[in-house]
Amino acid sequence: MCPEFSYSKDWDEDEEYLLAKIAMAEAEGESIQCKTLVIMTVLNRVQDEQFPDSIEDVIFQKTGDTYQFSCIGNGRWDRVKPSDDCYEAVEVVKQNQYDYSGNCLYFESCEEEDNWHSRNLTLLYQCGDLRFYQ
Repeated sequence: MCPEFSYSKDWDEDEEYLLAKIAMAEAEGESIQCKTLVIMTVLNRVQDEQFPDSIEDVIFQKTGDTYQFSCIGNGRWDRVKPSDDCYEAVEVVKQNQYDYSGNCLYFESCEEEDNWHSRNLTLLYQCGDLRFYQ
């Protein structure tokens, strides 16, 4: 059985927009399930002591000159608007009692198999063209 969510889902309108937008920027063209996993990754980071304590701070976190989410650094974030599927994914996460993400903290597109993620993290699963890690 999946663990129950350990984080609050009492998000305001701005936070819901940020979650929908990160789902669009990182998982456009993917299923609602993949979008929910992207959202859960952000929320898992908010709860993890290695990462910032808010949705906005997690999404815009930088390490040196590099953003944690590539869509922020490459300008995609500024070009996309959340689709209805993205808002549906936010609602799925909000209504779901259990965290079926496996407590994932990272994800990547599956363009390269040998990269920092694959060498330094534990692969949990693949959903569409995204790999999720812990």
